[in-house]
Amino acid sequence: MTTSKTKTSIALLSGIIVLILVTTMFFSLRTISSLKSNLDIQVHTTTVITLLKDNLTFLLDAETGERGFVITADTNYLDPYKLALQNIDSNTKQLRILTNDNPVQQKNIDTLEHLVNNKLQRMSAIISLKKQGEEKTINQILSNSREGKKIMDDIRLVNQSMQREEYDLFERRQTSTNKSIENTWLIFISEGVLSLLLSLFLTIGIVREIDRRAKAEKELAISNERFFKIFDRNPIAMTFAETQGSKTVLANEAFYKSFGYSKEEVIGHSSQELKLLSAEEEARLLPILLVYLNETRSAKELQALPVAEREKLIVKLKEAMGNSGLEVLYTRKNGETFYALLSYELIEMDNKKYTVTSYYDISERKDAENKMIAYARELERKNKEIEQFAYVASHDLQEPLRTVSNFSGLLARKIEKYDDKDAREYMAVINGAAKRMSTLIFDLLEYSRIGKESGKVLIDCNALVKELLSDMAVSIEVSHAKINVDRLPVLSGFAELKSLFQNLLSNAIKFRKDGVDPLITISAKDKGKEFVFSIKDNGIGIEGTYYERIFLIFQRLHTRTEYEGTGIGLSQCKKIVELHGGKIWVESNFGQGSTFYFTIPKN
Repeated sequence: MTTSKTKTSIALLSGIIVLILVTTMFFSLRTISSLKSNLDIQVHTTTVITLLKDNLTFLLDAETGERGFVITADTNYLDPYKLALQNIDSNTKQLRILTNDNPVQQKNIDTLEHLVNNKLQRMSAIISLKKQGEEKTINQILSNSREGKKIMDDIRLVNQSMQREEYDLFERRQTSTNKSIENTWLIFISEGVLSLLLSLFLTIGIVREIDRRAKAEKELAISNERFFKIFDRNPIAMTFAETQGSKTVLANEAFYKSFGYSKEEVIGHSSQELKLLSAEEEARLLPILLVYLNETRSAKELQALPVAEREKLIVKLKEAMGNSGLEVLYTRKNGETFYALLSYELIEMDNKKYTVTSYYDISERKDAENKMIAYARELERKNKEIEQFAYVASHDLQEPLRTVSNFSGLLARKIEKYDDKDAREYMAVINGAAKRMSTLIFDLLEYSRIGKESGKVLIDCNALVKELLSDMAVSIEVSHAKINVDRLPVLSGFAELKSLFQNLLSNAIKFRKDGVDPLITISAKDKGKEFVFSIKDNGIGIEGTYYERIFLIFQRLHTRTEYEGTGIGLSQCKKIVELHGGKIWVESNFGQGSTFYFTIPKN
């Protein structure tokens, strides 16, 4: 029966009641008064329930709008969120007024308001981050999906608890009303007037309730229209299907474009009928889904279950999957395959349950992952080749160098008896070159071994530097260096960290200014996710054009006659820092000293 016909029937019934009760109006005053009071209370209770449902609807609309904005960055999706902010606050204030005589409901409102505020603040934070382009932070927040779901579940529980409380009150008051009506019939003649007034108020109340319901239905229709607009314009392929029979009711343009099917081919058919999954992919997914469901029954047994049981399984699967989705290899109409992230939501409309399924195309990401895997394998192979080359080269080259060094030593002793200054100088050059070559080969081997033979351990940098200063005591004493060490952290790192400090400290001592004692400061700062170390000296400094060059292997800024070395030390430092996932750089004023900085992440 339509709303218009219902109103006409009620109006006609009211007229008949008025004609019948005119003659008994003086005898029904007391009972009608009682009925009026109970009816007012029922309307009051119904209003509370309606406000609770409206609040939940507004919050769900806000959540849908927030998701749409996060996905598309289209501010039009924020309209439901803004509307929710206005209406939820207004409804909550009205609820407080309507239930001010019910301490239980007042306490429930406090809890509900707190949870709703938390949910809205979470939405506001995500919207703000989206506007700022903080995609990484949004992904981190959304990856912790259970927090948002828990808040929403708590809101539903409190909302439902309040509705049950009002329904209980409604039933008790309705029982009281029915009893009053029975009493009215018993004393109909003596309370005619009360009965007449009761009938009039009853008619007015019903008409008002019908008007309210008509308004609510209109608002629901607007909400549904908004939902379907968001659904159809969503750039992610989506389908809207009945849980009973899995027949597709609606699909958006992105779905047709992605899969290559026409509207006539999709509507009224299930994904199984469209063969979106190959037999091999179905066989691969089945055990995964059974693990999610913790089921031992076969797929045929599950498909044969009643609709209500299958709907429970869908809810269970959704809870197990969370918002992470499931990677699935889909097949287009033309036979092409692509990877998509499958996710879905179970919703209810017009007393029917539907499944909204999303197919987020991740083909580019999978291609990138495959390329990254291939690159990593190739890099691993190249590193092994380099490591093998360094090992072979170091061992094969050391042997002839030792031969050259030994025989040049023998030859040097033989020519000492001859008065040939040039020959002795030549031998000294040969011996020096052989030693430098041996040192260079050793340094190259050490460079290639960085990070190959050890894992991370807990390192007390204070103890490490103390031990290093003890090892370098002679060079420190000879150079008259003064070294200040601030409090350093304890961190998780590789054993090569000692070589990093040693190289930087040795350079600070080596590249000192003539006539000036080295003054070196070692310190560290906690920057939250990482430690920033610094080694500052008062040495000769570095020109700005060489800041990047000094970290390249074999790059020297000075001749060997000025400063000894192989040109590998700072490249070793760079490799050790990068092994830890950090970075290294230098700041310097030429002639006034340098400060080397490097970071070590905490994890």
